[in-house]
Amino acid sequence: MTETSHRIKDALKERAVAFATFRHTVIPTENRFRFLMVAAAASVIGFIFMPDGQTETAPIQVTETITAPKIDLTRFDMGLETDFTPSSTVKTVKLKPGDNLGPLLQRNGLTGTEAYRVTQAFGDVFQPRNLRAGQSFNLHFTGETLDHLTFKPNVESTVFIDRAGEEYTARKVNAEFKYETIAVKATVENSLYVDATRLGAPDKVVVQFANIYEYSVDFQRDIQPGDAFEMFFEVARNQRGEIVKAGDLLYTSFSPRGKQSEYWLFEDAKGRENFYDAVGKTAKRKLRATPVNGARLSSSYGRRKHPILGYRKMHAGVDFAAPRGTPILAAGSGTVERANRYGSFGNYIRIRHTDGYKTAYAHLQGFARGVKSGAYVKQDQVIGYVGTTGRSTGPHLHYEVIHHGKKINPRKLSQLSGKPLSKDQMPDFKARRVEIEAMRDTSEIIQPAPAIGATLTAEALPE
Repeated sequence: MTETSHRIKDALKERAVAFATFRHTVIPTENRFRFLMVAAAASVIGFIFMPDGQTETAPIQVTETITAPKIDLTRFDMGLETDFTPSSTVKTVKLKPGDNLGPLLQRNGLTGTEAYRVTQAFGDVFQPRNLRAGQSFNLHFTGETLDHLTFKPNVESTVFIDRAGEEYTARKVNAEFKYETIAVKATVENSLYVDATRLGAPDKVVVQFANIYEYSVDFQRDIQPGDAFEMFFEVARNQRGEIVKAGDLLYTSFSPRGKQSEYWLFEDAKGRENFYDAVGKTAKRKLRATPVNGARLSSSYGRRKHPILGYRKMHAGVDFAAPRGTPILAAGSGTVERANRYGSFGNYIRIRHTDGYKTAYAHLQGFARGVKSGAYVKQDQVIGYVGTTGRSTGPHLHYEVIHHGKKINPRKLSQLSGKPLSKDQMPDFKARRVEIEAMRDTSEIIQPAPAIGATLTAEALPE
């Protein structure tokens, strides 16, 4: 037998064994007959080329013992086999209130040792105490082994935990965004919130805007259709141009009832940021005009017919109707003079402020923790809750303002000016104003589309 004949014989034997034994090399059913025909043709060719007088009388043996591995390692597509490719899964888990990362990982397949190693690595790039309920983690498993963990604390950064042998390593990647400034400018047609957000103002910016003016504007009663507003703020855009983060307001303008108020953001010498008007007075007033958020004014200051006594008498405060239990805020910082039961006022609080001002809160359901005679409270601190104690027809807050012993209309508090900047800080503030105004001049202004449907005059109609 020639060398060529031996090679053909060996090749045919190898194919026959693979055909009969290995499922990874099994020829599909539709190709089996084609394979047999090719094999037969090759046998005939080998027979023809054999030297005369030399014939192969022994049949090809295909039943010999095979010691090769069950998987054909020469196949390029063996990684596609389900028995070969380890199962890879991604599991998303969320922190619950009072939960920690370690116990969360152990509840989702990790041993105590693995969870400890992951949390140790995690702590190298992110403080675990800063985790909050509701935040989610993506766990990447290969089989039952955690290979990777990803965590996105905010839109700007992502934490990666990767397995390195028996240990885990951590890295934090910060995304790069393009920062720019834009302005939203319009008039109130529906509500300030609806009109601003329709133009693209983020919730954070609208809330910040409301916080600036809440000391001088009653958003339930002072705002009317046609009042103009402008919000100028920073935004961060991703590579697709989408706004992914809203920065701080830099400038605001609001004209409730036609009276314009403008404020610019400025950081003082102590590193405290606040909004100041053109002469350096802060937007924050000494006393709030409305100590209950979202309440309805149910009774104004002045003479009225008393709902219980039935005769006309002076109502020396204002009433805000609100659900029972609604938080009541301190109108300003000061010392609590009394916090107890007080005749027809029911549960009552009176706070002494500076410059001869006092504020009083009546008909409370109860007092906040720590609020008692002699305690010091800060502006906007919760001091009690709306109720209907004392002489009352329903849940509401009776709010009074006393100035040098005389009860005045709380609505006049909006006229009080905020605390001004010191003279030595005014040059820096003016320079910051010029800087912000320069940015406004070159920034995009988003405004409502002009109204469609104006009436054409006879001269403008086509002939």
